[in-house]
Amino acid sequence: MQLKPFTAILPTTSGLKKITSGTTTDWTAADEQLQTTPAYYWYELTSHGIHQWRLLANWTAPATVTTMAPAAINTVLYPQQPVIEMLIDDWVGHFPKACDVTDPAGTTHRLWQITDADVLADITETMAAITPRKTWLTTTPTPLVMLVAEPEWTKFDQPLTMPAHLIRLG
Repeated sequence: MQLKPFTAILPTTSGLKKITSGTTTDWTAADEQLQTTPAYYWYELTSHGIHQWRLLANWTAPATVTTMAPAAINTVLYPQQPVIEMLIDDWVGHFPKACDVTDPAGTTHRLWQITDADVLADITETMAAITPRKTWLTTTPTPLVMLVAEPEWTKFDQPLTMPAHLIRLG
């Protein structure tokens, strides 16, 4: 997969309060902030004590891809990769959380912003050799993708959704 880091727009404190309360229809510029550095984001969803990990990245090639959940940020499954699991285990604790919010459904969403140049290069290189699992076709190109290992995806009977305004391309 041809991935690269991206500059994101994340919610401010007021935006996080709106996500928590489910009142995002009155979203304003004061509810979001442009990050200053391109990054990858580790994304952890927690529901009923079960955690699921995703990697948020910029999909650089305008390729035809198959996805699990066509949306503003497509969810792409890939075969389990011990290297990626090791990267998550080794790096998440070294970076501060960029965002931590619980939505009205009780699902907690946490983002870690990965900005270290060496780590970014390792993720880009590691993911380059991975072929996504085929599911169904989307013809809409998307600049952002959420990558999920197949065992992570199967942790929940119904896929968990990302709140509106949690993260987007800057």
